[in-house]
Amino acid sequence: MSPGLRSILRRRLVLIGGKGGTGKTSLTAALAWLAREGGRRVVVAELSHETVLPRLLCETPPADAGAPRRQPQKLAPGMYHLRISPTEQLEEYLETQIRVRALVRVITRNAGFRRLLDAAPGWRDLIALGKLWHLTTLHDSGGPAWPLLIVDAPATGHGLSLLSVPGAALDAIRGGPLRRHTAQVQSLLTDPARTLVLPVALAEELPVREVAELRARVDELGIRTGPTLANALEPPLDPAVEAAIAGLEPAHRDAPALVEPRALRELASRQGARARLQAGFVERLVEDSGPVLSLPYLVDSIDGPQGTAALADALRGALAGHGEIP
Repeated sequence: MSPGLRSILRRRLVLIGGKGGTGKTSLTAALAWLAREGGRRVVVAELSHETVLPRLLCETPPADAGAPRRQPQKLAPGMYHLRISPTEQLEEYLETQIRVRALVRVITRNAGFRRLLDAAPGWRDLIALGKLWHLTTLHDSGGPAWPLLIVDAPATGHGLSLLSVPGAALDAIRGGPLRRHTAQVQSLLTDPARTLVLPVALAEELPVREVAELRARVDELGIRTGPTLANALEPPLDPAVEAAIAGLEPAHRDAPALVEPRALRELASRQGARARLQAGFVERLVEDSGPVLSLPYLVDSIDGPQGTAALADALRGALAGHGEIP
């Protein structure tokens, strides 16, 4: 295992963030794949209403994958999944404080209480982070029950709100159990030995700009960021292939080619132009955001374990050339 990969997997909480549509979910699955291969018991967590990760990680996901639950669900040996439901986790938290489940159900189903929650949307993020913190505190047979949590974080705007909530709550809450628990969540997030944010970007204008914003804001919050994962990069065309295509003669009308040389030359030109454009954006990423791990565009779609395994191989290769992440 490379030093770069080892230094990621030794954390307790890794959040994959960035603009929506950049491959965050696929890379969450790929990193979890590498963690399991490395012998680490891993939980992949989703914060959205949609459940995607189970089908990326196992051939036959459980029929109830993504249903509200309090403990991670096993997908495969060493691989677990949890979709964090704020309502379910709120009830769980209140039960630890009130200790009467029936009373908690009465409170959480009260119309006035629900209106109060709707007026304070930040509680969902705080409860979600609190659940992640709680999972890191559980022990089994003398060791951590869940040594590694990898989170498919929300897109940049919501993701920054998520990470900002504990600090804002600490400014507003003067004392009591909620402040104490929020301080523990904030301590987890700001401990570089335990928590790491890995930004994801495509080599395009908006994702590159959003990653710079994400990294700057996360740094202000005191949370450690790792290298940016530049996803789906087109490989530059081999010069020998480009020269061969450029030298093709027009097809004879009595013996037409399968593909017209003119079309091949146009395709090669477009491919080269796109690769150069992406290389420029990667340079901007390095200038604006620091270290970058380049991941290739994969022809086959990532819609199951086979695609996840291919992306995991690419991620392993990118990390092999990267040193330890402090």
